[in-house]
Amino acid sequence: MTHPRYIAALTAGLALLAIMVLNLVWDDTGRPWANAILIPAGLMVTSGVALLTRGRGIAFLGYLVLCAGLLTGTVGALLIATRMGWGWPLMVTLPCLAVAGTYLWAPPHPVARALHRTIAGLALLGATVGPAFFLLRADLFAWPEHWWALYLIAAGAVVLGNALELARHRIAYRLQGAALLAGPALITMLLGFRFLTGALPL
Repeated sequence: MTHPRYIAALTAGLALLAIMVLNLVWDDTGRPWANAILIPAGLMVTSGVALLTRGRGIAFLGYLVLCAGLLTGTVGALLIATRMGWGWPLMVTLPCLAVAGTYLWAPPHPVARALHRTIAGLALLGATVGPAFFLLRADLFAWPEHWWALYLIAAGAVVLGNALELARHRIAYRLQGAALLAGPALITMLLGFRFLTGALPL
């Protein structure tokens, strides 16, 4: 097994290399101050990886620090490259992926696990909003007028699926918990369908 110190050193080297490449490629943008964001981001990524590789309870803290560092580094990279107007959908996708990844540390209790899985599933769905904006900008095909209603339907389906999964566990109040999830999910899916078809005006 590779020692965490070696992994941290390798991560620090890769982070430094990435910062150097960014400065070399976009040295004429007049934004050297973006390094004040990139350098702390590299340190956060290195610290996060070091904590993550140690395992046990501290791994979750490492995951949070790593995600924060990656998000901060993305902001710095977009700023130094003067591409924030192009890459802002990443600011939607990356935090959502970070939240979805917390499911690796989901609690063992079925109710708490179902709630965590619901949040992670909705976050994973939210992560697709960024690519959707990229596709909208590219104008590769015709989108429905109320395309965003598809997300209401999908979000309702995620919650409904977790409600059905919770109902199969033999625990107290499982049906009540499933009903609390299924009710709003069905209403959300119905509203999404009505918006998508134009039956409900905005």
